[in-house]
Amino acid sequence: MSSADVYQQLRQLILGGVYRPGERLVEENIAQRLGVSRTPVRQALTMLEAEGLVEIVRHRGATVCAFGIDDVWNLYDLRAVLEAHAAARAATRITEAELERMQELASQMEHLSEEPRASRDEEARLLVQYNQEFHEIVIKASRNPHLDKLVRRTVEVPLVFKSFFWYGPQERAISNYYHRQILRALRERDAARAEIVMREHIYGGRDFVIQKLKEEMP
Repeated sequence: MSSADVYQQLRQLILGGVYRPGERLVEENIAQRLGVSRTPVRQALTMLEAEGLVEIVRHRGATVCAFGIDDVWNLYDLRAVLEAHAAARAATRITEAELERMQELASQMEHLSEEPRASRDEEARLLVQYNQEFHEIVIKASRNPHLDKLVRRTVEVPLVFKSFFWYGPQERAISNYYHRQILRALRERDAARAEIVMREHIYGGRDFVIQKLKEEMP
């Protein structure tokens, strides 16, 4: 397995909440888990550090980046700008196949709670997975590879898993509503509407995460 493959797998483990914010990433343990040597793991960690998902400190090793309230505010503000712009562009460029896949993902998120799950963690990971793909389709449909790279470096933070873990029925219903409205705007090729709804969706997520972080503060 190449360092690029290890990078992709480790990245998904972080974004999916298997490795939590603030958790140490021990090279030997990761190598055993993925069935590789420590060299591609070390290279992958360096790539993830450049992306902002991992922090590497001399003599202490690597840890998953943790984010405070100011970080969340700034990241979500930037995310709102980037994803809203992507949604506006996607409205005139998205394909029927992409719209159909978004429809499937929206339905999966809506009905996820009806299916038996082994644990709340597993349900949160699936929500992260479906939500991530939903938003990725919008980004890719903007047909701007530079925007795609910017969003990957800004949006995908380890805190995403925790936010979905915190979600209750009301938060899920609100998120599902916004997904349906985004999908509707894209189907109607309404760029202005898609931009507005996406921005509101992101800001709603920001406010919820900040509220929960404040509640956890001593």
